[in-house]
Amino acid sequence: MNSVPVLTVKPWRALFDEKFHVVVGNLPPTQEVTLHSLHQSEDTDYWEAFGNYVSDAQGRVTGPGPFPGVLDMWGGGGSLVEYRAALLASHGFAAMTIIYLFPDHKKNTTIGYPYFENAFRLPQDHPLVATDRIALLGISAAVPVVLSITAYSKTVKPRCCVCISGTHTGRIEATQSIAEAYSRIEKLYKKACRDEKNHIIWRDVFLPIPEDIDLKVEMGRITCPLLLVVGQDDQNNATVESADDMKQMMERAGNSNLLTTLSYPGAGHLIEMPYSPHCKVSSFLKPLSRERVLALWGGLTKPHAVAQEDSWEKILGFLREHLCHSVKPHVQSRL
Repeated sequence: MNSVPVLTVKPWRALFDEKFHVVVGNLPPTQEVTLHSLHQSEDTDYWEAFGNYVSDAQGRVTGPGPFPGVLDMWGGGGSLVEYRAALLASHGFAAMTIIYLFPDHKKNTTIGYPYFENAFRLPQDHPLVATDRIALLGISAAVPVVLSITAYSKTVKPRCCVCISGTHTGRIEATQSIAEAYSRIEKLYKKACRDEKNHIIWRDVFLPIPEDIDLKVEMGRITCPLLLVVGQDDQNNATVESADDMKQMMERAGNSNLLTTLSYPGAGHLIEMPYSPHCKVSSFLKPLSRERVLALWGGLTKPHAVAQEDSWEKILGFLREHLCHSVKPHVQSRL
């Protein structure tokens, strides 16, 4: 009688970014097997995948606190996206996402340094957060925000910063609103080209990287460790050239020891958490004009997936190195 295949999965419960180990036993040699995974979300949507998976466990810190903090900012989509903060909280960080681009243009005229400084103060004032152990994390359009307030704000003093798929051009002045700062970028968008499928390509509008220091963040003013994550096939932003220029600026200023750059061949713009789907093209609503376009983000599926997995592991390691070194062991954060 033939043996019945036995499927085991370890661990049986895990975080979104953790690997799990799938083993199929009682199979004859050289037997080809297709694994089918079907998942129903809280919104009753079904997600399915086919393939084989390899495991590697991820440890968690434990204890009573205080928690290191992360202030998380997303890109130009203009909505509140909280799943990265939720995942960071599962890894022991008191993470909070803030929205800074609103559909209401009048609201954007009121968003400036005081808004970000008040947001930074919120985790600082929380009794379970380590006041001097707070990081800034930004992707895409949030990168010039993160770099600007880190360099020029008198009250925002992050312990470290993580910048994903962004640029130091488009500096935000201390007296400027987000609406004023991004109006210049919207003007640059008019120079964008399109591919044969009418997908808009924005990376070239940021080139060449300006030499005028008033048009970019003075990287010599950065005084905390900075991690850059770069996709070499980014079609939305000139991230490769920006990273090179940031490095040169910091070398001239003598603070390049603070800079770490992760650069991934074949990765596009939307470098998110591991196992997130690779999105090469999507509909996008421009933050100020509210014009809807088909944006080309770039990337090849396999190298982009590798970049997401590798960069997330290194981002967590970077945050732990600079936020947790002198913080007492802590339990998983719920903030």
